[in-house]
Amino acid sequence: MKIWKAAKLDFNLLKYYYKSICFTLLIPLAFILLYRTLAVGISFAMFMMAMSSIYTFSVADKNDMQRLYRILPVSVKALVCGKYLHAFLMGILAVSVSGILQPMILGMLGVNVSGKEVMTAVLAGMVLYITYVCFQIPAYYKFGPIKGRVFMYVPVVGILLTMFVVEKADIRTGVLFRMLSENRYLGPCLLVLYLAAVVCISIGISVRISKNKEW
Repeated sequence: MKIWKAAKLDFNLLKYYYKSICFTLLIPLAFILLYRTLAVGISFAMFMMAMSSIYTFSVADKNDMQRLYRILPVSVKALVCGKYLHAFLMGILAVSVSGILQPMILGMLGVNVSGKEVMTAVLAGMVLYITYVCFQIPAYYKFGPIKGRVFMYVPVVGILLTMFVVEKADIRTGVLFRMLSENRYLGPCLLVLYLAAVVCISIGISVRISKNKEW
């Protein structure tokens, strides 16, 4: 309950950025007109939304909200978890909008997209988004929104590397691909373990950084 209240606080902080967030959701719709590939379009949408994770830190820093955090009847861990919950909910919003509108646009362009392709692109987009956010948030806690602004561009590097690897690598001949094709449960299990590890490690680092700072 306290984690949800902490997340609601971050949503309230974003009131000043609603227009920017809407713009962030619309840009990938134009991007997909160029590439006409759902996986690329949704991945681009998720990296755009990941870049907006700095907003709550910027507002809190601008309004010197450290004093408010000190008097709130919420633990540091709950505040940090609320920050992650807020970021993940924003990711769900972005992937939902993209997963609905982008296939519609592709359909109008004459590009047929199957339900399986949509689900795969949505899943890949969320995995990328969670990875980006879990790398960014500890950096913002450590360096603040001004010095840590360079980490805002981590998704840019990530999406470029992902596109390069996907384009150059022949995953069909890879050992991992053969293992995944032989065992349909291996892929989901590895994915869940990866996401759980990334999220837990990131939250742990952020909590430790926050506790070492003066609130």
